[in-house]
Amino acid sequence: MDLEELEILLRKQTHTEEEYARIIGLIDLRVPPGSADVEPPLSALIYAAQGILHPTLSFNHIPDLLDILSQVERAREFSREHAKWALIWQRFYETRPNPNVRVLQKADKDALKKVLKPERLDATRRIFICIVEHVIRMHILYLWTHAEESYLLHHYLRIYFPWAHGKPSSQRLYHASLIPEERARLAETGLSCFGFMHDAKLWEEERLRELDVSILPDSYYENDESFQALKFKFIGNIETADIAESITLYLKKVRGMEQRLQRLPAHHVP
Repeated sequence: MDLEELEILLRKQTHTEEEYARIIGLIDLRVPPGSADVEPPLSALIYAAQGILHPTLSFNHIPDLLDILSQVERAREFSREHAKWALIWQRFYETRPNPNVRVLQKADKDALKKVLKPERLDATRRIFICIVEHVIRMHILYLWTHAEESYLLHHYLRIYFPWAHGKPSSQRLYHASLIPEERARLAETGLSCFGFMHDAKLWEEERLRELDVSILPDSYYENDESFQALKFKFIGNIETADIAESITLYLKKVRGMEQRLQRLPAHHVP
């Protein structure tokens, strides 16, 4: 469907019968299939995410957290579409008044336009993508530095970067929703993870030889300056608390967007 064509038609003050039929046809094609009722409520998703984040980030539930955040992002996209269509119908009924339909007041229209500001939408999307990248990096780092769980590394690498294992398709929602530029960013994250593990393996082998032991204690990674340099190269100064704060901010933004839409008066349709 050509959204630009629809918007051009809606800006006209009057319409022929053919134009009116075209508008309805375009709108029918744009209505998203299914219902929001089949999606988990945003409040439940946020509650589940917060349960993983607090009191401290649960690394055992990182894959679940990514899936939950992907569902939250779907909810944000639904809110965006809802706001967009509210404005489209607003323009339609402003030019074709209907006594059974109540149009929005200026304050409500301004609220919708604020929600749909491209810079606002782009910023929130960037936050989501950065969260996915940093959560994956932090999880890989955690698994590498915890001997009792390091055997899970291969399993999660196949989940996070399926294309690196000959499986370009993935059932994970955060893969399916990526645009090409975002997929390229996640691929770079994958290369960074593999590069970190290569360097860390060389460092670890050297330390094992020096100490004449078969395994390093988990505390050794925190105390060794050379490993801390590798960690900084891989993830910078980001700590677990920083990631939790970013996720909390993202959830707050999405929740605020939904609340603005909920406060809008409903249209009265016959």
